[in-house]
Amino acid sequence: MDITVIGTGRMGSALVRRLANQGFTVYAWNRTRDKLKGLPAKALNDVSQARGLVFIFVSDDDALNMVIKGISGDVIALAGTYSVAAIRALSTRLIGSNVGLLATPVIGGPGDVEKGSAIYLVGGAEVVYNKVKDVFDKLGTIIRLPTAESAMALKLAYNALLIGSMALLGEYVNLGRTYGVDNETLKDLLRRTAFKDIADKYLDRIISPKAPPSFTLSLAAKDVHYAVKSAGDAKTPMVVSSAVKALYELLSALGLGNEDYVRAGILELEGFGKNNAY
Repeated sequence: MDITVIGTGRMGSALVRRLANQGFTVYAWNRTRDKLKGLPAKALNDVSQARGLVFIFVSDDDALNMVIKGISGDVIALAGTYSVAAIRALSTRLIGSNVGLLATPVIGGPGDVEKGSAIYLVGGAEVVYNKVKDVFDKLGTIIRLPTAESAMALKLAYNALLIGSMALLGEYVNLGRTYGVDNETLKDLLRRTAFKDIADKYLDRIISPKAPPSFTLSLAAKDVHYAVKSAGDAKTPMVVSSAVKALYELLSALGLGNEDYVRAGILELEGFGKNNAY
């Protein structure tokens, strides 16, 4: 089966490499053609040239609506993170066409995608999934959901949980430091509790970042916004996530959008609290 990847940022590029390493013929399109250089894929000039199974990894609802207008292919797999309303609108648009639709958001980063250790939340009709199951079997762990909307809702719920947890973890660091607790003691406590895995994976990134972020604060703000919006559309309250949304959107508006999203709780103090700004 031919496979096309639309959007070759960090996640899309990792998927291209994973697919190529598994022996698939891969085509790719990106609005900025320089991002296609060096990838093991045949470059497309336009999304209308997409073929076979088409993974879409563009940034947000607006970008999705732009690329979907002229796209071709047999099955569309929405691998990025979008609002449930956008998924529902696209499902309605495709009614009566010969194009199948799956939502396939990814849990994990670019390294997980390339190594095959990512989790794919795959939602959509069984008849559509069966057409492309052999591809997904070579990508990572699959969790099947009944509809495209449910897969995207679960992705948004997971992201809201993770992003909110990072904000609280930063505040844990801040409060401890305020009263003289050193970094090693902060780590030691968490590693003796149910938070051990979280501490091992994220605490050093919060306290002393050394690498460019794989997921930025502005992207996190977008994802929590979509989670709260999707919940509101269904009249399901997300009170805590609404507060997290406000924090991330405020930090983004203050020019911190390119920071690592895990540092939101600590940036809150570094950026404002010490200067009595709020």
